[in-house]
Amino acid sequence: MKLVPISPDGLVPGHPLPFSLRDVEGRVLVQRGAPIADRHQLSLLLGRRLFVEEGESELVQRRLNNQVDMAFRAGDTTLGAIAALRPEYDLRTLEARPVERPLEWPDLEGRARVLLADTQAPGWLGRLDELGDTMLARLDRQPDGTLLRFVHMAGTRPEDYSTHHAILVMMLCALAGPRLHGWDDAWRRPLTRAALTMNVGMVPLQNELVRQSTPLTATQRAAVEGHATRGAGLLQAAGVDDALWLEAVRHHHSAPSGPLATLAPGLRLARLILRADRYAARLSARRNRAALSAKAAAQAAFFDEGGHPDEAGQALLAETGLHPPGAWVKLACGEIALVMKRQPNPRAPLTVVSLINRDGMPLAVPAVRHTALPKFKVEAGVPSGEVKLQPNLEALQKLV
Repeated sequence: MKLVPISPDGLVPGHPLPFSLRDVEGRVLVQRGAPIADRHQLSLLLGRRLFVEEGESELVQRRLNNQVDMAFRAGDTTLGAIAALRPEYDLRTLEARPVERPLEWPDLEGRARVLLADTQAPGWLGRLDELGDTMLARLDRQPDGTLLRFVHMAGTRPEDYSTHHAILVMMLCALAGPRLHGWDDAWRRPLTRAALTMNVGMVPLQNELVRQSTPLTATQRAAVEGHATRGAGLLQAAGVDDALWLEAVRHHHSAPSGPLATLAPGLRLARLILRADRYAARLSARRNRAALSAKAAAQAAFFDEGGHPDEAGQALLAETGLHPPGAWVKLACGEIALVMKRQPNPRAPLTVVSLINRDGMPLAVPAVRHTALPKFKVEAGVPSGEVKLQPNLEALQKLV
């Protein structure tokens, strides 16, 4: 995908865009056919370098060229007026129709990034619900592929940590939720929405702390300690009136331990979010801490603050296993492999693809290994920071 820088001059709130507005890495900030919500969102966008796909930019450029041609033909138009012409960034005036295609993960991540950064945007709650439903539909269709993407990304993409972490925790909770004591299907929406929005009270700070190598300042620590309450308040102000959702956000760091049967439903959801949050955080790299192996991260999910097995953590690991899709493992033969699929029980062999040989060199051709064979038995988890190879996940999925 070739990106072309775009002038922000034609960007106006309320106009449906004739292209997908992207950042320097190609991630979608505003989807084609959607408007910039308001001047606040516009100001956030204007603080970034903006790009569009080359093919989409041609439509706008042709329209601008036509405007210039018409101005010249008018004869009485000054050169200054022609120079002041601006492109039409309005889908309606360009008479173009939005492309109807399934949204890809970078598109969904871009929408999540914008929504989590500003709960006061007009129509925020409806847009978040639509986004949540779309992401969960993708998870339901491709649970292993979704985990593969976000578990692998956790250890390799520290940038935009807040967004990717929120989506991973949401996916983990969606998968493990039905295993909670007394589960009710009506809990899925508040559980997943709470997981996605648990940190709206500290999004900028969360991204800052991932890059920070020094200890938290007193101000930062106070903000971290108060972010759950602040987040619940922001959600209420945005129109959230779901008691379970709000309670889960308010207590996602403070849900009491002990048997889940003794806890109110909102606290059960908060307990699962707490365990998934800690699990995902330990899979993630930070400037002052390398990512842990999936097996080491599992210990943080399985045991509560008192060192006792936690029911919510057990529910989580029953879904992911010790080595979820996207995790690296070392095989008995010395190869390093990427886990591709979950297995129905802990003793079942994993589906893995070897990518690095015993000498630490990339294999010429990725190889599917059967871990039931002694030669390819999984010996240990490997922290993502120890693997320098960047695999093509889509290509690997086709192998299995």
